[in-house]
Amino acid sequence: MRHAALVGAFCLALSVPANAQTSPAPTGAVSPAEIRELLDAAKATAKASRENVDYSRVVPDILFQILAKLDKIETKLDKMENALKASSARKR
Repeated sequence: MRHAALVGAFCLALSVPANAQTSPAPTGAVSPAEIRELLDAAKATAKASRENVDYSRVVPDILFQILAKLDKIETKLDKMENALKASSARKR
C-alpha cells in the first residue's frame, strides 16, 4: 500500500507543470564584448577544473609515498627498540 502511495505521489509531482520564468525575456542581441567575457570566463573555469583534477590525482600519490616512507621508518624504529630490549635483557 505504501509503495502505491509513493508511486502515486511521484507521478503527481512529475505531472505538475513547472513554474515559468517571471522576469521578461532579454531583448536585443548579446554584444561581442559580452561574448568575449563569457568565453574568457569559460576558459578560466576549464583551466581551474583541469588544475583541480591534476591536483586530485597527484596528492594521493604523494600521500601514499609519504605513508610508505613512514612505514619504513616505523619498521626500523621497531627493530631498534627490539634490539635495545634484547641487549638490556642480556645484561641482567
